[in-house]
Amino acid sequence: MEFLKRYITKKERMPIFITIALVLSDMATIALSVYLGYYLYHFLELNITPQPVELYIGLTFASVVIMIAIFQMVGLYKREVSILNIMEVRKIFKATLIGLLLFFFLAFYTKAVIFSRLIISFSAIFLFIFVSIERLFYYRLQQKLNVKGIGVTRILIYGAGEVGQLILKRLFQSPGLGYLPVGFIDDSDEKIGRTIKSNSSQTQYKLPVLGKIEDFERIAREQHIDELFVTITGLEKEKFRDVILKCRELKVTYRFVPHIFDLKVQKINVSNLDGIPLISMRNPKIDPIYAFAKRFFDIILSLISLVVLSPFILIISLIIKKDSPGPVIFHQVRCGRNGKKFEFYKFRTMWADSKPYDWTPTNLDDKRITKFGKFLRRTSLDELPQLWNVLRGDMSLVGPRPEMPFIVDTYNEIQRDRLAVKPGITGLWQVSADRGTQIHDNVEYDLYYIENCGLLLDFVIIIRTLYFAVRGIGAF
Repeated sequence: MEFLKRYITKKERMPIFITIALVLSDMATIALSVYLGYYLYHFLELNITPQPVELYIGLTFASVVIMIAIFQMVGLYKREVSILNIMEVRKIFKATLIGLLLFFFLAFYTKAVIFSRLIISFSAIFLFIFVSIERLFYYRLQQKLNVKGIGVTRILIYGAGEVGQLILKRLFQSPGLGYLPVGFIDDSDEKIGRTIKSNSSQTQYKLPVLGKIEDFERIAREQHIDELFVTITGLEKEKFRDVILKCRELKVTYRFVPHIFDLKVQKINVSNLDGIPLISMRNPKIDPIYAFAKRFFDIILSLISLVVLSPFILIISLIIKKDSPGPVIFHQVRCGRNGKKFEFYKFRTMWADSKPYDWTPTNLDDKRITKFGKFLRRTSLDELPQLWNVLRGDMSLVGPRPEMPFIVDTYNEIQRDRLAVKPGITGLWQVSADRGTQIHDNVEYDLYYIENCGLLLDFVIIIRTLYFAVRGIGAF
């Protein structure tokens, strides 16, 4: 402890303690997974070949050491938060797969003892499930600690414009990063003294504009600022240099958003040429193997769902007919992949005399929504007829929501990138904190999905969609 006090600051100790606790928890989870794999093997009476418990005690110790090393190798002990924590889930999946293949290799080439490959497989499945749950627990724990100001990095944002507010929004949505925004500074006299508030019912925050850059030193000392985020993309070179010098003088870490962010960060690719950073623009590109597998699962799952859910579809149709006059199915033209128009279906949730092409309701209090329509939207059951769209190939189970043509006509170059893939019944935006706002106002979710799409991400989105549907948290 004396070593920690002498060489490590108080602010740095909490992340270290959390990492140590996480490693110990991982060790216990790995050991538990091996035990459960061994127990399940015997519970199912699959022990055709005798499997001595002493052998698996040794395997447990080996598994703990090897898997912790693999976790470190794939980066599971780095502080990183992504949308839906999908990056961490991918790392857990990757680490589990590497461990599984490694132990299969050892089991095959170890002639002295014979390990059951079924026990190893069962253990790998338990490992992936329990480590994912464990990391979710630690994510929630970090959220609570950060809300109380424990182990956080205090952030000041330079620039209260669109980019600065987007940074603020993301920081509040990702408390696991350990950042605590305390205020803005801005060069505009009109913004000084204002309070920047959230426009989302899901993510609540408000932050004051504390002063100008000339007040930075005073604000940094008063607010105990650890880092400055410079979000003014067109900042003059002289002023930018002064900001850096002042940060160094005050021992405040600084980060800045490059001016090319005006083109949207999702399109930026950063590479390295012998130490020289190079920035290029990337275009959305979908792996053809993934596209084929995705279409295969779309056909199978939509066909099974239509058959299994047909009684519920019939019941919902009868209730809609009784609840309000008008057709059961609402249909209109939407824009699909590459802007191709198609006939879009869903259960009618609004009064029949509502305008078919108008802005989507952002809450259930909208007067256009019928009484039963509120229930359908809250549970997302109004989307069931789109399974037919999926089966036809107009849509996919997961993807960006299809927009109406009059909205697509207003798209800029960045927004049109969301048309690079088939639209979906559900998507990243629907399971995000911004699902109550308009789709086109949160295009970054769709661009993130297109950049990171894969079967694992699709699976996570579907599971979260079902969870929201059961809880009655719809996208309105």
